Amino acid sequence: MPAKKDENYKITLYLDTPKAMMRPFKDFEKHNHLVSLILDQSLDPVAFTGHAFIGLTDANGKEERWGYTCEEAALFRALRGMPGKMVQEEYDTPYNEAIVWNISKSQYFAAKRAVAKQLKHPGTYKLFDKNCATVAAGVLKAAKVPDRPEGKLALTPHGMVIKKRMMLAKRRLETAKFKIRNLFNGLTGKEKVPNSELLDSLKSKPLPVPLDNGMKAFKQGFRKKELQPLDLNKVIASISHIRS
Repeated sequence: MPAKKDENYKITLYLDTPKAMMRPFKDFEKHNHLVSLILDQSLDPVAFTGHAFIGLTDANGKEERWGYTCEEAALFRALRGMPGKMVQEEYDTPYNEAIVWNISKSQYFAAKRAVAKQLKHPGTYKLFDKNCATVAAGVLKAAKVPDRPEGKLALTPHGMVIKKRMMLAKRRLETAKFKIRNLFNGLTGKEKVPNSELLDSLKSKPLPVPLDNGMKAFKQGFRKKELQPLDLNKVIASISHIRS
């Protein structure tokens, strides 16, 4: 049965994971920040803070990605404050992890209005005040999505990654409990619960994208030179170890 138009609307929080939170020898990125430090003689904030940006998918499945940044990659100026800008992120904007929400048409347009407001009034970028994470959190808030990063977890990409990983741990715990229950049912002669119940439960909640899934999707888009949508069926299979 084909999906209804409203079922295509999505908002995605993309996270270029801070390098200190990455697994050794498994990182993939467009830029070598160490070379940037040597050649540019400047400190690129992204090398330390990571990056957060928003993806908005419309009824036809077309996605736009938006992020907040500053006019110059200079750590000390970012600490003091400099002009900010809302930019459209392209296929080569790195990310490793994500959270995906299915949203309604009204939520989608609320998020679009929040992006438009930032485009018109970008304000001042300041590393620990108004940055990529706080602006992304503001768009999520405008869309009124559930279980979004808030408070201290919405101040930096570090906090957002922690939120995503806590969410992922909950989904994996839900999967483990489901499988233990079915194992117990099998041992006691009770009828097993169909896998579709678990899959439907996972699909009904915000979906945290594991590191491997996010990195593979980014690599594919980078090779093809186009935005590569996340394969949510693969994400759910990765979390549940069940093919839908």
